[in-house]
Amino acid sequence: MKILINALSGNGDALMFSPSLRLLKEKIPDAQIDMLVMFRSVKEMYLQNPFLNKIYFIDFMKQSKFRSLAEVRTLSKNEYDFSINVYPANRLEYNIVNAFLGAKKKIAHHYIHTNISRAEFINDILIDEIENRHNVLQNLDLIKPIIKIEDKDAPAMDLFISDKHSSNAKNWIAENIPEGKMLIGFHAGSSVLKNHIHKRWDKDKYSELGKILIKKYQAEILLFGSESELNNEIVNKIGSNVHIASTADYMDSIARMKYCSLIISNDTAFLHSAAALRIPTVGIFGYTNYKELFPWKTEYRIVRQDLVCSPCFYNSPKPAECIWKGDDEFKCIRNIGTEEVLEAVKSLLGK
Repeated sequence: MKILINALSGNGDALMFSPSLRLLKEKIPDAQIDMLVMFRSVKEMYLQNPFLNKIYFIDFMKQSKFRSLAEVRTLSKNEYDFSINVYPANRLEYNIVNAFLGAKKKIAHHYIHTNISRAEFINDILIDEIENRHNVLQNLDLIKPIIKIEDKDAPAMDLFISDKHSSNAKNWIAENIPEGKMLIGFHAGSSVLKNHIHKRWDKDKYSELGKILIKKYQAEILLFGSESELNNEIVNKIGSNVHIASTADYMDSIARMKYCSLIISNDTAFLHSAAALRIPTVGIFGYTNYKELFPWKTEYRIVRQDLVCSPCFYNSPKPAECIWKGDDEFKCIRNIGTEEVLEAVKSLLGK
């Protein structure tokens, strides 16, 4: 059997398919399972995964549509039995790619917030999206037409770190961190696509929290993410005992993150990567749905404002918008105080 996984979304969404990938390979060990990605960081993240045969990268974002579709058509020569659009993939373009791959059976979701212009009908098997269902389980639903499994079978997420990345991280920690210090990781950034810059908890509050944790726990703060300007601002505000831990290689960051006792993050790929590493995690949520995106199978706390209007962001091509204006715009994230996050941290570190 040949199966192609279309992981065309970012790292966080792609990572939440990893439990399903493991189950596919365990149930059908002789299957050829390949993956198609359009972000290099997703390729880096899955490169060491033993449950994949091949990873194909197509630069949909930077090259012409004609060239991209030509490369997709080349993949169709592999004659896949199934092709699967990883959840969420609620865009016309994802369904077109699935069609051009030419698999015998094309599997995708039928979304709650959709319309005929998304061309879901191109696919052969449509799985109903279920509100408030975790993304890991939404992905599990995609493989149920292929193998017999139940929700309780869903394992933790997988992140496999190469020996090279592990060695580099060990050396970096030894060179930069005083021995015996507690390490606490922050990811204060987020994607800016679809207006997701508004996922970010205030950088000044991250800085204030960092100072408190350094004083209270004699901790060292590691900053993750590619948002160099943002991280530099936090370094300048905190002063000492804070380090920028990310590089251009996503797995460099993950190898260093593994040394953390706790991760504090907005709803981003680093939140889910921490969960995959089984690190206790504090997730700071605004307009996205924590019931669908909480850190999977690790100790965690969610900090959010329980507003009648949130969560208000759904899986669709539409960018995030707020019904409130002025000082109240995106108050779901802006009104979260430092003390609230600190209490969540204390709760986890106390355990």
